[in-house]
Amino acid sequence: MSVSHRHQWTLTVIRRTFLAAVMVFVVFPLVWLALASLKTRAAALEVPPALLFAPSMEAYHKIIAGGLLTAFLNSFSIALTNVALSLVIGVPAGYALARMRGPIQEHLSFWVLSIRLAPLFAIILPLYVLFQHLGLLDTRLAVALAHLTLTLPLSVWLLMTYFRALPVDLDEAAMLDGAKPWQTLTMVIIPVARPMIASVAVIVFLFSWNEFLLAFFLTSRSAQTVPVAVAGLAGTMSFDWPLIAAISIGSMLPALIFVGFAQRHIVEGLASGAVK
Repeated sequence: MSVSHRHQWTLTVIRRTFLAAVMVFVVFPLVWLALASLKTRAAALEVPPALLFAPSMEAYHKIIAGGLLTAFLNSFSIALTNVALSLVIGVPAGYALARMRGPIQEHLSFWVLSIRLAPLFAIILPLYVLFQHLGLLDTRLAVALAHLTLTLPLSVWLLMTYFRALPVDLDEAAMLDGAKPWQTLTMVIIPVARPMIASVAVIVFLFSWNEFLLAFFLTSRSAQTVPVAVAGLAGTMSFDWPLIAAISIGSMLPALIFVGFAQRHIVEGLASGAVK
């Protein structure tokens, strides 16, 4: 074996070993949680833990019986609503800001970002008072709109930065063909920007799915999200490791499914852009 081939073989072994170590580090906790969620409470407390055991769905039955399934539905509905509103408003706003010129554009861009940088406690009380007067407390709409105050500025900023990187020639070519600004956005810009739009959707979904503080203050029971419901059960599920594991697995599944769906669009958008 020549020196160059030996060097290449060594690098390949190192890369594969590193990837294997990373996969073990990432996958092992998930496998451990999945196995723990299928144990009974007594089996979960065994030392050392048994690798071979009769699986039990007791923990998942507790999720349904304890009303946590409603919390999962609430979180999923709020997150999807937040994604839809962030994109419907954020894409046109980001495109408009990206194509504006002059000091007005700079001030508007900074104002949009400054809203996202505001401390969370600074907006909780005004939102609570507003939703109380509107009769929206403890509703999915209130939580979705509260999340929108944080995710929309971030969405607009990210999309504006991406649209700025797109050549203005795309707009000019579309206008020469007779396209109006709205048609230029929907028929030319959005297909090209699909990877970024999908990435923003993932960020917004994960934030809304995992957010706790706003949901905690704006809900009491009917619109509780998963983080709030789990916090409410924290004092009652003492050492019920199967239940904790089942909740963890259940809270990860919708996010993983959504990210996997969006990832497909990111890859398709990148491939389409490469072909063009």
